[in-house]
Amino acid sequence: MGVLDDHPQARSVFAPVLGDAGAKPGNLSHAYLLHGPPGSGRSEVAEFVAIELLKTDSGRDDTAQRVRSRSHPDLTWITPEGANGEVLVDDIRDRVIAQVPLTPFEAHRRVFVIEGADRMNESAANAFLKTLEEPPAYVHLILTADSLDSVMPTLRSRCQTVRLSPPGAGVIASRLESDGVPAELAAECAALAEGDASRARMLASTAGSDLRAAGETIAKAALSGGAATATPWVGLLAAAGQLGADAADEVQVANSQRLEFAAKSERSRIDREAEERSKRARRRAEGTAVDLALFLAESWLRDLQRASLGATDLIADARRREAISSAAVETSPARIRAAIELVSRSRRTMGLNVNRELALEALAHRLDGALG
Repeated sequence: MGVLDDHPQARSVFAPVLGDAGAKPGNLSHAYLLHGPPGSGRSEVAEFVAIELLKTDSGRDDTAQRVRSRSHPDLTWITPEGANGEVLVDDIRDRVIAQVPLTPFEAHRRVFVIEGADRMNESAANAFLKTLEEPPAYVHLILTADSLDSVMPTLRSRCQTVRLSPPGAGVIASRLESDGVPAELAAECAALAEGDASRARMLASTAGSDLRAAGETIAKAALSGGAATATPWVGLLAAAGQLGADAADEVQVANSQRLEFAAKSERSRIDREAEERSKRARRRAEGTAVDLALFLAESWLRDLQRASLGATDLIADARRREAISSAAVETSPARIRAAIELVSRSRRTMGLNVNRELALEALAHRLDGALG
C-alpha cells in the first residue's frame, strides 16, 4: 500500500477497493474529500488513488508517471488559479461538467481531482453540485481541502471524507531513498520540506539544487546584502522555466498517444484541449518552482529567528544549524520578522499574475542588508 501506510483512515477507506490483501470487499465511492493541513500529503494520496483507479491490463507501465505529470488522458487535475487563489467557475464548467459525460479514452475510469475545494467560490460550487451528486458510474471525483469545516456543507455532504495527517521527515526520506535519492540528500530534502512529500520530491530533483541555492541566496541577502548583484532570480527563473517546459512536453506526448486512437473529426478539438492543458501545466510547474524557492527563503529566515531566540534545537536542517546560529548572534528578532513578512508577501503576490522577474528582483532589493 505504500503511501496509505502513513494514513490509517485513508488506508481503511481505500484498501478494500484497491486490492489490499486480506481486506474486506468494498465499493468505490463516486466522490472523496481528502482533508488535512498543508504537508499532510493530500496531493500525494490523490495521486496514489488516481494511479490505482487508472491502471489497466494493457501492459503499459507508465500510468504512475503520467498521473504525476498530469498528462494522463483520463485524468483532469484542477488547482486554484484565480487572482485570489480560488477554484474558478470556468474551470468547473469547462474541465469538469463538460468533460464528465465523455467515456474513458484509455482506462476503465475517469478521475477528476479538484484541489482547494475549500477555495471554491459559491458560483463554482453551485455549478458543480449536480455533477458531484450524480456522476456517471465510470467517473470518480477526488476533492482536497485544508480543513473539513472550511468546505461548503453542500459539497461536504456529497463526499466520503478522509482525514490525513502530515508524515514525519523520516517517512518522507525513506520514500525518496526508495526512489533512488541518496540517503544524505533525502534526509536534507525531507527536513526542508516540513512534512510536504511533494515539496521534498521537487527538492530532490535535478532542478532542486538550483531552487535551494536561489532561496538561500535571497534569504542571506537580508543579512549582508548582495542579492541585487548576485541576481539569484535569474537562475531561479531558468530552473522554473525548464520545469515548465518539461511539464508542457509531457502533456503533448500524452496527447500524441491519445490522437492515435481518435477519430479524425475529433482531432482538432483534442489538439486544442491539449494546447490549453499544456499551457496550464507549464504555468503551474513554473509557479510551483518559484513558490518553493521563496518558501525556502522564508524557511531560512524562520530558522534564523529561532536561533536568535535561542531555539536552535528547532532547526530541522542540521546542515545549516551551525551557520545560522552564528549569523543570529547580533540579529534583531523584530527585524527578522519584518524580513519574513517581505518574503511571505511576495509569495502571495506571485499568485496574482504579476511579472515574476520584476517581483523577485524587487524582493531581493528590499531584503538587501535589511538585517545588517
